[in-house]
Amino acid sequence: MLTMYALQSSGATPPHQLDGLNLERLISLLSASSTRTSEVATQVLAQYCQCANMEVLARLAQEPNVASALMQLLLSQNGGQEAAVTALALLTSSSVSMAAQCTVHPHWQHSLLSLLKHSKPAGRLAACVCLRNICLTPDIQDKIGATTVETLHRAMLPVLLKLLHMPNVLDTAPQVLTDLLQQSPAMQKAANDSDAVSSLTTLLHHEQTWHNRPRFKDGVLRALAILCKNHGDARMNFMERASIGQVARALDDADLQVRAAACACIQSLSGSMKCLRHIPMAELMPPMLRLLLQTEPELQHSALKALSNLVLDTASAKDSVAQSAGLPAMVQMVGTPDDERRCSAMWALANLIHGASPAVCDAVMAALPWSQFLPLLQDDNSCVQDKSFMFMRNLAAGRSAAECVKQWSHGSAVPALVARMQKVQPPQHILVHILYCLSNFASTGSEEDRDAIASVAGECIKAHLHHEGVEVRTAALWVILNLTDGADDDAPDRAMKRIQQFQSLGTEERLRDMLQDMSLDVRERVSTALNNFGCTSSDTSEF
Repeated sequence: MLTMYALQSSGATPPHQLDGLNLERLISLLSASSTRTSEVATQVLAQYCQCANMEVLARLAQEPNVASALMQLLLSQNGGQEAAVTALALLTSSSVSMAAQCTVHPHWQHSLLSLLKHSKPAGRLAACVCLRNICLTPDIQDKIGATTVETLHRAMLPVLLKLLHMPNVLDTAPQVLTDLLQQSPAMQKAANDSDAVSSLTTLLHHEQTWHNRPRFKDGVLRALAILCKNHGDARMNFMERASIGQVARALDDADLQVRAAACACIQSLSGSMKCLRHIPMAELMPPMLRLLLQTEPELQHSALKALSNLVLDTASAKDSVAQSAGLPAMVQMVGTPDDERRCSAMWALANLIHGASPAVCDAVMAALPWSQFLPLLQDDNSCVQDKSFMFMRNLAAGRSAAECVKQWSHGSAVPALVARMQKVQPPQHILVHILYCLSNFASTGSEEDRDAIASVAGECIKAHLHHEGVEVRTAALWVILNLTDGADDDAPDRAMKRIQQFQSLGTEERLRDMLQDMSLDVRERVSTALNNFGCTSSDTSEF
């Protein structure tokens, strides 16, 4: 089902539903020999379509001859032309088959492209809606070719950009533009080349235009979100126009879709570290965190995705979350049955503790008990599981993290990681997370912690030096490096004992073999590890 968009309303009251006989008569009059009769019949049908609900429109779209009669009327130069394209826009929005039927007419492209120059904005918009709906039909590229589809898109784009500033089509033009941009990355580039971001941000600054127009706000914000998502120049253009305040206010809008669109906009803008430095967190974080406390799942999900970016590398954003009711809300969403929200919540928490202060890490560990977190390491959903291991990896990277995590997990963290590594061979990206967790614990932990890791994981770590993945071999080498580093003068004997453990497993021989590894990074780590083992520079001359 295509998205339904209301065109300019006449303000008429909804009509009585036409029964089969009356509808059949009306449709037959569309092709009447009298121009005036067909014109009036078309206007009646258009008025009926504007007032009908989706169910009635879908049923009307199934009537035979409607599409062909209306397409033929598009070629006329009388008053029925605008009514015909209006009816077609509404009917093709309610029925994919109706949109496909339009392409049967031999002159459909010429007719609709000509109407992009119609004298009235509503007529031009209706033609854009028809073209958009036709271009969304499943087999359109097979019928007319990808090049022709792009030609139609390029014809629509400048028309829609101009319609953004036409008062009587404000509610619909941004929505149609958004659909066009979603369909085609090429149109995103073309729109940015046409400075569409400037046009859209200008609309944001005219807040009187927004009043009581939620669909207009939704469309403008979503179009900006699409244009800024993968285009750095568009993001900076937006930021230079100081439009973030308008988006922040939209996060508190009364309309759910507007709030979700504002979240999508923030997510796109915050996807760049360069832009993050220019985002006023003091203004943005309070409304963002309020969204987590609302009940709509879609809105919570949008807010989580935006917050994941905002908290990644900004200390003030991390502090805001840790000191607010948003943190327990995130933790609560980790337990929801909705896999997408659970993954986004775990991702946000993992980013929250990335490079965070001890106070933030302590707040997160207090909000998320180990007993609630542990099952996530074996979650059925691969995304939740991946972000959970990412969380552990980031948590283990902090200063004095090993001791904090040991207390949080009641000493169960390292055994849980090793068990996950040994029980079933995890996917490579999970394995990399586990090994870097162990490496971080070895780096920040006590001598007792290092001894424990070497004892329970030494054989498994050595085995992964044979892994086909370069990232896995590199991560395994980092664990060995941090376990065998003899720089700690307080306990040289403990380090030597761990080295002897690895030697007894054949690790040194494997390291010598790895001097010929294809990866330069691996070879560099191997050379350092052999030095830790007490090998001289002449022993590693093959490197």
